[in-house]
Amino acid sequence: MTVRRSRSRSSRLRPFWFVGSAAFALAIALGYFAVTWSGFDAKHVRVVGNRVVPSALILARARVDRHENMWLQNTAAMAKRVDAIPYVLRTTVHRLPPSTVTIAVTERQPFAIVRSGNENALVDVHLRVLEDDPTNVSLSTIVVSPATALVPGRFLTQPGIVAMREALVSLRAHDVNVQVLEDNTDGVTATLAGGVQVLLGDESSIGTAAPLVEPILTRFALLGRFVQTLDLRSPTTPVVTERHGTRKARASKRARAAKRNAARNP
Repeated sequence: MTVRRSRSRSSRLRPFWFVGSAAFALAIALGYFAVTWSGFDAKHVRVVGNRVVPSALILARARVDRHENMWLQNTAAMAKRVDAIPYVLRTTVHRLPPSTVTIAVTERQPFAIVRSGNENALVDVHLRVLEDDPTNVSLSTIVVSPATALVPGRFLTQPGIVAMREALVSLRAHDVNVQVLEDNTDGVTATLAGGVQVLLGDESSIGTAAPLVEPILTRFALLGRFVQTLDLRSPTTPVVTERHGTRKARASKRARAAKRNAARNP
């Protein structure tokens, strides 16, 4: 009687060792080829998404080595160096075989001008300083402490500045055209186009006060009356100080009144 012994696991796998070893050797060979083949050198580098930041500056910061294999270069470090440019919000670096590297940039959008003493700077909505001494820019101005350093690339994180940014965002959301925003002894004050001053108070009242500005000004304008100061420090009881209009405005008001009277008494 013949007794058959079951084969061990190692003996059953032995025929596949050669195949596995060959596949491993092939993988090593392919990896060595990928590392050493000059066809993978980053010969072509292109920049996309930028409008303000020059491509030459982005390329200089990225420092892509065109004579080194692109798979061996640190794309995360490239993106971090480009992100240090003040106007850059986000950078991603893509490899496209066999030899192209694409640097995709998302730029920051100007939000306001910040004035510190005699210095002006352009900032985005995150309060990162984009550039100093901006020219030909028509944006709301936020007046801050004269001791505030406006260094391109830095973020302005002071609580008072952040509060005024939030106030400006809220006012713009309600179609209020702010020219200057500053924090003084009366709290946050906004000077609007046309010279109207709006007293907004502290942070706790701004969110409630902002929606009231435009309706109140519109109501007075329809009546031909001119607002000088709108006090919304207590939003439940707004206080309006009027100013006299110009001669032209008064004449226009009289003309409108005469027209209404003529329509009533044909």
